[in-house]
Amino acid sequence: MNKTFLEYVAEDIIGKYGTDLSRIAVVFPNKRAALFLNEHLARIAGQPVWSPAYITISDLFRQHTDLKTADPIKLICDIHKSFTKCTGIDETLDHFYGWGQLLLADFDDIDKNMADADSIFCNLKDIHELDDISYLDDEQKEMLARFFANFSDDIESELKKRFLSLWSHFGDIYHDYNRRLTEQGIGYEGAIYRKVASEETLHLKYDKYLFVGFNLLQKVERVLFSRLMKEGKAKFYWDFDEYYMPSPSHHLTTSPSQQLSGGALVSSAPTNLTTSPSQHLNISDFPNELDNTDRDIYANMRRPKRIRFISSPTENAQARFASNWLLENDRYKAGRKTAIVMCDESILLPVMHSLPPEADKVNITSGFPLAMTPVASLVMLLFDLYTLGLRKKGTAFNPHYLKKLMAHPYAHYLTISPPHHLTISPPQHLTTSTILHHIATLIKQVGIATKPEGDALTQESVFRMYTILNRLATLADSGDLLVDNTTLRRLVSQLVGAASIPFHGEPVIGVQIMGVLETRNIDFDNVLLLSCNEGNMPKGINDSSFIPYSIRKAHHLTTIDNKVAIYSYYFHRLLQRARDITIAYNNSTDNGHTGEMSRFMLQLLVESGQKIDHYSLTAKNQPTPLMPKPIQKDEATLSKLEEMSRLSPSAINTYIRCKLAFYYQYIAHIKEPDSDPETIDNRMFGNIFHRAAYLIYKDITDHSPVIEKAHIQAYLSNRTLLANVVDRAFEEEECKTNNGLQIINREVIIEYITKLLKIDQQLCPFSILAMEEEAKVYTSLSFTTPSSHHLTTSPGGALVSSAPTKQYNLTIGGIIDRLDILTDKQTGKPRIRVVDYKTGNQPSSPIKSIDEIFDPNNIRSKHSNYYLQAILYSLIVSRSKEWNAANDAVSPALLFIKQAATNDYDPTLCIDKHPISDVTVYEEEFLTKLKETVADMYSPNVPFTPTDDRKKCELCPYRMLCGL
Repeated sequence: MNKTFLEYVAEDIIGKYGTDLSRIAVVFPNKRAALFLNEHLARIAGQPVWSPAYITISDLFRQHTDLKTADPIKLICDIHKSFTKCTGIDETLDHFYGWGQLLLADFDDIDKNMADADSIFCNLKDIHELDDISYLDDEQKEMLARFFANFSDDIESELKKRFLSLWSHFGDIYHDYNRRLTEQGIGYEGAIYRKVASEETLHLKYDKYLFVGFNLLQKVERVLFSRLMKEGKAKFYWDFDEYYMPSPSHHLTTSPSQQLSGGALVSSAPTNLTTSPSQHLNISDFPNELDNTDRDIYANMRRPKRIRFISSPTENAQARFASNWLLENDRYKAGRKTAIVMCDESILLPVMHSLPPEADKVNITSGFPLAMTPVASLVMLLFDLYTLGLRKKGTAFNPHYLKKLMAHPYAHYLTISPPHHLTISPPQHLTTSTILHHIATLIKQVGIATKPEGDALTQESVFRMYTILNRLATLADSGDLLVDNTTLRRLVSQLVGAASIPFHGEPVIGVQIMGVLETRNIDFDNVLLLSCNEGNMPKGINDSSFIPYSIRKAHHLTTIDNKVAIYSYYFHRLLQRARDITIAYNNSTDNGHTGEMSRFMLQLLVESGQKIDHYSLTAKNQPTPLMPKPIQKDEATLSKLEEMSRLSPSAINTYIRCKLAFYYQYIAHIKEPDSDPETIDNRMFGNIFHRAAYLIYKDITDHSPVIEKAHIQAYLSNRTLLANVVDRAFEEEECKTNNGLQIINREVIIEYITKLLKIDQQLCPFSILAMEEEAKVYTSLSFTTPSSHHLTTSPGGALVSSAPTKQYNLTIGGIIDRLDILTDKQTGKPRIRVVDYKTGNQPSSPIKSIDEIFDPNNIRSKHSNYYLQAILYSLIVSRSKEWNAANDAVSPALLFIKQAATNDYDPTLCIDKHPISDVTVYEEEFLTKLKETVADMYSPNVPFTPTDDRKKCELCPYRMLCGL
């Protein structure tokens, strides 16, 4: 590689100012380049050097004001106060927060470009307020006129009225907000910059200020630069290339259609370095200390380079490729002349884990994301526990959230005697401040407990998290932060997502791993650019603002064009002096990826004139299909089976569906994952419906043993009463209706309950014998299997029985949704119904025989599992002296709420389209098949085999245990 830009700068500084640089300040856009320049100065001087001061442009502004940069959340809290004061709109901070961030960004942009807020926020309907627009050129005047035409009196809409109502107050909000902050001695960055740029006198600390490698200059910076230059205190070093700036020695302007406003120095199309004529910004305004015509410095982009474009199917594949890239041609030996640059810094961890052992010296400029540390997940779990996980009016925790917290690796640091008793009893008054202080205290406990382990990452992550929580707690204590729990959690997540833990190392030694912004002013021989997709490069370009594009452009505020331009400069400047360039991008279209390479890569293909090779990354490894294996019944398994003295219809259905799933659930006792209380799955939906139905009929039967039409009509004619019952069911099932999806589910359940009541109203009068927990029915089931104590091994190695059978007696049964009795319309005699509510879909085809009920292939298509449960319960009731002393006919009924819309709907089960009016007709055949199934379950010769139907596995909670 030729000399780097910073080497040229160092040579020029030593040549002009010697080795005593103590009265000189070198100003950079960021801090990273200072380390490299300092090393170059020491090497080039060849003798001791009084080092200059290295500061960033932000430091320079802050050194000359008494205002302190305020906390971002504090800024939003104060802008909310100004908003409510000036508009009279009593908007909560929760709803305003997103608006506040946009409004603050707009105010910051106005101040950094020193625009007149009153002119920007003038009355859009009154064009006469713009009489004095002499400072605008003809194109800008025309642009404003076209925009204002949309707000004429003859064009009205509700949206425009609301926009104009807000717009008319923005100027007042701007002034009140700045006064409010100034009184507190704080400010946002733009306001501080503007105040410094507007000061008549500045007390400068140094004799010379050398501005190195700037590109995007906003108005405040230009004003400061001009003042320092007039005083003879400023010198400038510009970094560019003829490739995107053909004539650097001349005034740099372009045709009006190509000009960029808002202070952009580099064009979004890498063919010109442009400025706005009204700003008169070009290199002759701030003369370059280096020779603009020196082609060794400024004509590198078109020199021969090795450029490769690599498409990758995943982000992780790119990260793994980094290892091969470093080893190829021994690039890692070039040390700091080799860089891996991440356009998407979320791939930092896979890149770190993919580094080859040969690359033992690495400098990582990107910090480790705090959001990826265990303490971050612990804090989120604690917030969930104290906000979503409270029950019984805040006096207890929801077990679901408590279990999730207990599973965290740091949970044991929060334990006291007795074991597993967390020190997290709910605070008495759950205010925002209380929650924050309480969680901060718990995080402090973690920090103290982990200190003896000596893990630096853990200690630093705990410290950073504790600092964030304390910041928020201070704002809450002062009354500034008045938000609900949902917004508070979002704020914590936002702050954690923006925080990182810096790595410590030797910055100028070893391979450099960095983000795009850290590459400014630094040159490399070998560059690997990862995740160079549209959306990553340029990064997150959007035009979110209260100020429309036309007004932004007319008043020289930052526009989307400027944002694209600056990333164009970062991209081309990084490549201009490199000789070996590899650019990788993700070509998949999954998970939000567009699969599109960056627009800047396309520009290189079209404009660079360089030979560019194209490659694709492919995974050589072939996926190995994992087939679940059967589990043989050994002595331990048979022993556990014998310990099972009671079987439910659900257990039998699970065995029929998949013997291996039965083993996991009932023998190994592996519990299904708990459902999230914030979401309603099918099971929870059914539970809430069942509970609501129980509450209604419990209320009716408490007052009358016979249910009449008038009883049901009292609910049907009062939707509020129905809704209250459903809300009570939600509460008893500990499920909150605090989000949109839950509200929709609530409405659906109300509709389903209404349908149930209308169906039952047609049956009146009838009586309910029992419901839910009151309707427990059990019976004894006897069957035989081969004895496990007389097993021999066959020639093939399998266990076979050679002995007498073994007798078993099991209790079998469960809980019925509803047991009622009515008069059969055909016979005129009483008939007991075993009713099972179903909120799912009715089977597509009917069951034709008892044999089909026990066929696992009929579970998905015919819901044979529903039949087994309903018929089994009906047979138990028919022989029960407790529930059927009069020996009435008993029939099973499956009430499918979704399909129960017709007036003649009959939920009675049918076999081959014949309603089961008396279940005893099928008793012998059913019990024979049931005993065969249970005997098969207990037989030592029959292993627990997986189902052959893979579609059943899709929703199985144990599918991962089978490797599916």
